[in-house]
Amino acid sequence: MKRILGFVSLAFVLTLALSPPAWATGILIPTDQTLPPLAIRNQRVDVEISDQVAKVHLDQVFQNSTPRALEATYIFPLPKGAAITDFALYINGKRKSGELVEAKRARRIYQDIVRRMRDPGLLEYMDSNLIKMSVYPIPPRGTQRVEVNYTQVVPMDTGVASFIYPLRTGQKASRTLEDFTLSVRLSSKVPIKNIYSPSHKIGISRKDEHHAVVGFEEERALLTKDFLLYYTVSKEDFGLNLLTHRAKGEEGFFLILISPKVHFEEKEVIEKDIVFVIDTSGSMSGEKIKQAKSALRYCVQSLRPGDRFNIIAFATDVEAMENGLTKADENSKEKALAFIEKMQATGGTDINGALTQALSSQRHPKRPFILLFLTDGKPTVGTTGENQIVASVKAASQGARVFVFGVGDAVNTHLLDRISSDTGATSEYVRPKEDIEVKVSSLFNKVSSPVLTNVKLDLGRIKVKDLYPKEMPDLFEGSQFVAFGRYETSGAFAIRLTGDVEGKREEFVYESEFPEVTEAGEFIAPLWATRKIGYLLDQIRLHGESKELVDEVISLSRRYGIATPYTSYLVVEDAELERLGRQPAAGPLLEMRARARRERGRPADYWDGYFWGGERLEEEEQISEAENLLRARPGAELQQKTGAEAVETAIRIMRLKDAKVAQVETARIKKTGEKTFYFLSGWWVDEAAKEDAERIEIKYASEAYFVLLDKKAELKDYFKLGERLIIGLDGKVLVISDKGKEHLSEDEIKEILK
Repeated sequence: MKRILGFVSLAFVLTLALSPPAWATGILIPTDQTLPPLAIRNQRVDVEISDQVAKVHLDQVFQNSTPRALEATYIFPLPKGAAITDFALYINGKRKSGELVEAKRARRIYQDIVRRMRDPGLLEYMDSNLIKMSVYPIPPRGTQRVEVNYTQVVPMDTGVASFIYPLRTGQKASRTLEDFTLSVRLSSKVPIKNIYSPSHKIGISRKDEHHAVVGFEEERALLTKDFLLYYTVSKEDFGLNLLTHRAKGEEGFFLILISPKVHFEEKEVIEKDIVFVIDTSGSMSGEKIKQAKSALRYCVQSLRPGDRFNIIAFATDVEAMENGLTKADENSKEKALAFIEKMQATGGTDINGALTQALSSQRHPKRPFILLFLTDGKPTVGTTGENQIVASVKAASQGARVFVFGVGDAVNTHLLDRISSDTGATSEYVRPKEDIEVKVSSLFNKVSSPVLTNVKLDLGRIKVKDLYPKEMPDLFEGSQFVAFGRYETSGAFAIRLTGDVEGKREEFVYESEFPEVTEAGEFIAPLWATRKIGYLLDQIRLHGESKELVDEVISLSRRYGIATPYTSYLVVEDAELERLGRQPAAGPLLEMRARARRERGRPADYWDGYFWGGERLEEEEQISEAENLLRARPGAELQQKTGAEAVETAIRIMRLKDAKVAQVETARIKKTGEKTFYFLSGWWVDEAAKEDAERIEIKYASEAYFVLLDKKAELKDYFKLGERLIIGLDGKVLVISDKGKEHLSEDEIKEILK
């Protein structure tokens, strides 16, 4: 069947230790120019979006950590197209009102702030209207609360609505002293399909097709990037949407979102066959077997009428509840609960015997066949060779999906991940302090209601490459599929989504547009690169290292600023840094290799604490992990099959392969617009800058600096990185520092920008 669808600081110099600043959205700046902006104690944002009209309520509480009353100025950058509906600030019990400053005058105010605060990060909001208000007194050691309400129309393009809440801070990372909370309530007359944020890890609650709640909450939250939310609406059963990004003269990047509707009728959900394969060897004794049995009870009791199932317990021997699959009626469920109750942890681990027996079950050709496989150890009985087990499972799978749970750190991660990936499924790892029941029941809930199986995505005549994931999973009720790829050709094309519903093949056709040039969707490229790096690292981990794969990982890592086992160590000698800092040039700065790591033994990110995709480590963990890394050659951790390090590596690679949210940038590399910058000896250096190019030096925050910003808008993305910059610019090198020209003639401006 074919369906044609419409495409849708506070680091004051005082005798007491005070809190660091958090500059975000609303800023409260003391009139005493020796003091930086006040820290934000907490920030709470409540948003209601109804049919593309957004009502935003901001509640900020600022902290005065000084021992005296302060006078300050509050400014808040309004998003484009927003209209203020209320502004509340109370001083001594009296309500204060502010003024709305239009963008032209606001630009001059921001220039003054950038000069005073020496924070180019605030250039982000120079083109915004703003609210401005004088505030006095802010009590000593006290707080000041501010509330802002505004409305705006959420823009929609090619069926995708995008909402932005400005959060990006100044150049130095800052945190709220307490919590940052953001809630978005969505309602729409047309059913809501895809909901996606590339900026923050959101939670989504969906009551029905027309309403959803999106939430983000974090203590001491980093305020380093704006909150971005995409959502789509469609009347169809399966919503498919396309987002693209393409710079002039380059290949494009795309993101595809696919979501089934939230609720299907019982008759529309595909009946499934499922086998639970549970390790009951001696190592599972105690709390592990107790949690596993609780998880299994939950799964059995949650089976739908019409499903068929079986339970296989394995240790030295393999014991099945039934000889084959049985209907999920009340009698069989009672029998299953009794079988679960009798399970005891004793004996060895026959993984191959258990899986091959489970996969030999007689199947229904129109049903999806799913295995949930849980083990806490390595194979010790029967066939124990990794390659033999993988080959045996692959031969017997015949379209079955084997979802794997590795419990603890004694598992063979290479074996488990090869089993799951070869059958188009996923692996989950339950760390020693985690709850097995939570992990198993969570996955079961996701796969319990299949609505489209054996799914294929056909992009037709559009020439695409490097699509991740490479294989389409089955689609389940309430699920969402996110894929990233690259495209070469441009134009209007049809995208076809096909899949089975109770053995009947159905096709959904979507009209789509792959533009030749588009500035939107800058986040797509680094997320695509993150996924590709994940897949490359997985290939290296599971099948061995090769120069080509390692070189590609390093190339992508350096271009997009993504930390990997091969690029977390990059440093250069202090003497070389000092020389290049005094005479900034680009080429030598980019030759950061393991030579210095071996000679001096300290990774570049040692004190910054960023490893593996931007995860933040506490100081003690930084030192421990750095020492571990230094004892090993780059990439050595990828070859570990068992142990805590192997499990952690497997989990990190899975996060890269499934990346939906842009990582925290490493402290040394930033991808900005189409450029990649490296932070070396106090300079942000453009990878594309040439040593022998003509050099133009401009003084930071001078008249010339702001004139260039006015004339060439894209410079803002580069200038906001810092006060000392080396930028490759149309065959020249633009150097921003405390030295250089303060004024430019018209001819000089034309020469720079031509």
